[in-house]
Amino acid sequence: MANPAESKGVSVINIGERLREAREKKAVTIEQAQKQTHIHSTVITALEDGRCDDILAPNYVKSFLKEYANYLGLSAKELVDAYHASHPELSVKNLNLTKPEIKNPASGLSDTIRLVRKIIVVIVVLAFIIFLVGKVVSYLKSPKSAKPAHTANVQSTKKSSKFSVTIKEIPRSSPIVLIIKVKRSVMVQLKRDGVLLFKRLLQKGSVESITATDSINISAAKAEAIEISLNGINLGSPGKGIVKNLEITRTGARVK
Repeated sequence: MANPAESKGVSVINIGERLREAREKKAVTIEQAQKQTHIHSTVITALEDGRCDDILAPNYVKSFLKEYANYLGLSAKELVDAYHASHPELSVKNLNLTKPEIKNPASGLSDTIRLVRKIIVVIVVLAFIIFLVGKVVSYLKSPKSAKPAHTANVQSTKKSSKFSVTIKEIPRSSPIVLIIKVKRSVMVQLKRDGVLLFKRLLQKGSVESITATDSINISAAKAEAIEISLNGINLGSPGKGIVKNLEITRTGARVK
């Protein structure tokens, strides 16, 4: 395995060329790779062309790069390190590597500025907490917070989830990218663009990535056993108990 330090000069295009060469060496088409990895052909093509940053956030680029590299039999760590090296802005540690050991006369002023910024952040956070506490107290004192109303809501959600999240619409130029993290083993049925993709037991600790053009539909025996993210936005667990048809679209997710 190559030393990560040797990857510093590698560009995203070089990474893509290695991916393409490995796929062609295995005599696998992009369509076959899509079926076997469940990574959309648009994402695979972007990875091999070095255009992955145009359609995905860095965290998802690394996730798909790792999964695709493992599928091709390449070193996922080496390629992810190479991706980091070609994007130095992703590493906070790099900010400290170029500091000289000699003290700068202006360092005292910089420290003061940083301290002032920290104080401002603390004041803003405290103000926000006070605001939230006030809202909660006001809500608890209002007639709407009466216990009978809460009891009715709890009863109506015991058997079916009312999960609903709205996000800023994902542009048509990008695919829908759904990540499912399995917190407990659970039976899941998944449809992509109206076509059944699989119905099987997902094991605890596993991660599924699915891409679609228009929609993804999930049914799960225990909604609390999974956690979902849509194009880099964490939507959390879709409620509790059985969820029969959670539809994920370009504007968010809701139980139909």
